[in-house]
Amino acid sequence: MQIPTTKREWLYAVVALIGGVLGGLAGGRLSATAAATTAQLPQRTIAAQEILLVDAKGNTRGVLSLNKDGDAGLALYDHQGKSRVAIQISNDDGLEFKLFDHAGTLRISLMINTDQIPALRLFDSQHHPRALLGVDPDGEPALDFYTQEGKLLRELP
Repeated sequence: MQIPTTKREWLYAVVALIGGVLGGLAGGRLSATAAATTAQLPQRTIAAQEILLVDAKGNTRGVLSLNKDGDAGLALYDHQGKSRVAIQISNDDGLEFKLFDHAGTLRISLMINTDQIPALRLFDSQHHPRALLGVDPDGEPALDFYTQEGKLLRELP
């Protein structure tokens, strides 16, 4: 490399130096932006014990979580915050799918308990069980109807 001796050579050297510095800064800024964009791409896996689904107003509309025993559950809520759907998995109780009415009252429960016995329960608006459709451990079906007080009214077969 030759040392500049004239004003013109010094001017070129200074312009080249400034251009190099500006180019380096711009390149660093662009690569930082590209890295930030890459970092903002969605992850393939999320590890959490609770995930909240929140609407634009900040209201919780859904929850995917683990209870104190480590059992998974999913709950969905309406615009008023009332429970509408729930799915719960439990080592003690089995699997349960619940549907709630507009007031948040449980109306339908579909369950498979830990003994692999399925049951469908229908509830009235006061949360009283009114009907049960199930299959016992021997594979025999049953259909039960209950009074408003919860007493067995009819059982088929």
